[in-house]
Amino acid sequence: MKSPALLAAATILLSPCADAFAPPAAASALAGGRGASSTAAPRSAAAPLHATLTADELATMGKPEQLKLLGLESEEKLALGIDPDEVLEFIGTREDLVAKFQADIPKFSQSDAEAEVDKFLMDGEMLDLWIKFTQRKREDPSWEPQYAPEPSPVVKVVNFVSQYAIWIVAGILLKDVVTNVMQKTGSG
Repeated sequence: MKSPALLAAATILLSPCADAFAPPAAASALAGGRGASSTAAPRSAAAPLHATLTADELATMGKPEQLKLLGLESEEKLALGIDPDEVLEFIGTREDLVAKFQADIPKFSQSDAEAEVDKFLMDGEMLDLWIKFTQRKREDPSWEPQYAPEPSPVVKVVNFVSQYAIWIVAGILLKDVVTNVMQKTGSG
């Protein structure tokens, strides 16, 4: 079972405002940019999500370097089936996620946010979902997820009442069948 904070954080991360953090300064420094501070500066909610590193930069690194840049000591701290280069390219570093969790859920202390980020990094389904979402948004920035239309309240009430009406009618019919069988066989 997933923790409520992790589910809330994942919902926030996948929301349209999910792109509220800047690329880490470490990636900027690695790419030859200036500003090697270790904290990510929060951005406005309307700012687009930027990848931590490009695929070309990640291709020149080995897996241990990618894990170190991601902020993990070993590969066991990352979910099975998830490549650190995908996390770095489409999500960001561990510090980025901690800052994002704290910005989205202000009641989180630093240690709470770090614990939830560690759980999030071990959740392969959520990481894969977010990576695919970010890839899709990168391919087509105007793309928005398609959600099934919600039925009207009248349809919900009709469905609810009809479902229970079917069970009530089935119960009455079953009682009648059992009663008739018992009367025909003489037991009862």
